[in-house]
Amino acid sequence: MRKIPVLAFVILGVALPAAPAHAGATVCAQDGVARLCATAQEVQDVTGINYDVTQQDGLGSYQIHYVDLNSGFTSLPQNVGPLQYQQHGFGTLFGDLGHCFRVVLTSEAGTSLDVEPVCP
Repeated sequence: MRKIPVLAFVILGVALPAAPAHAGATVCAQDGVARLCATAQEVQDVTGINYDVTQQDGLGSYQIHYVDLNSGFTSLPQNVGPLQYQQHGFGTLFGDLGHCFRVVLTSEAGTSLDVEPVCP
C-alpha cells in the first residue's frame, strides 16, 4: 500500500490537517464472486457509508459491517441478499462524523472482502 504524506496548513499559528487524498473517493474490491464498492459522505451529524455489492458468479448471501479506523468500533452486521448473478445489493451504514472506515463483506461460506479507507 502506498503511503500518502499528510500535509498541514498554518493559519495564525494553528495547524489544520489537509483533507486526505482519498476523501470522498469510491473504493472497490472484488474476489471473482462478488464486487464491493463503498463511498462516504457527511450527512448532517453522521457519516453515511454507501455500499454497492454486485454478485459476479452464481448466487450469494452476505453480511456487511464497518470498522471505524479512528476508534476501532465495529458496527452490527446488516444482511445483503440473497443476490443472483449480476444483481446488486446496496444500502447505507452510518458512522461517526469525520471518521474513516473499513467496510467488510462476509459470505455465508465464511469468506470476506473488504475495502479501506472509506472517508468522507
